Amino acid sequence: MKWPRRIPAGTINNKLASTIDFFPTFAEILKVPLPERKIDGISILALWENVPDANPRKTFNYYYQKNALEAIRKDNWKLVFPHLHRTYEGSSPGKEGVNGETRQIATGMALYDLRRDTGERYDVQQENPQIVAELSALANEVRQDMGDDLMDIAGKNRREPGRIETIKQ
Repeated sequence: MKWPRRIPAGTINNKLASTIDFFPTFAEILKVPLPERKIDGISILALWENVPDANPRKTFNYYYQKNALEAIRKDNWKLVFPHLHRTYEGSSPGKEGVNGETRQIATGMALYDLRRDTGERYDVQQENPQIVAELSALANEVRQDMGDDLMDIAGKNRREPGRIETIKQ
């Protein structure tokens, strides 16, 4: 990311952030209030400005499909829950604008230490049962709040995505 006189060139930041955080970050930069309706993003301006010890987002919920909680992350730990997903592994890559072939595979529960294993290749749940328990409890709280189609949980505060109405001219 480049922002002259705000983000020093060559800055590396390994803190957790997501594109859903852009909207509240831009709102903070522009000093515009956020909508009253709850949104999932948070301002990460402190990260962009390289504020020492800034860490606005400590957790992240990996929802896919319609409302499937496939993983949860806290700090450098990511706990993946059993689910089906598509992969390009073992297939030729796409070319000339045409996607390569994918196949659907089942993923089991796994814990990854993203500090050491950014490729998520080494499941370390056996060595870290306390982290699995902590992230599982956090996921159960999230499921009660936002729901989870994988576990058939509706969620108390599940909300539809925002929509922009078309203005007829």
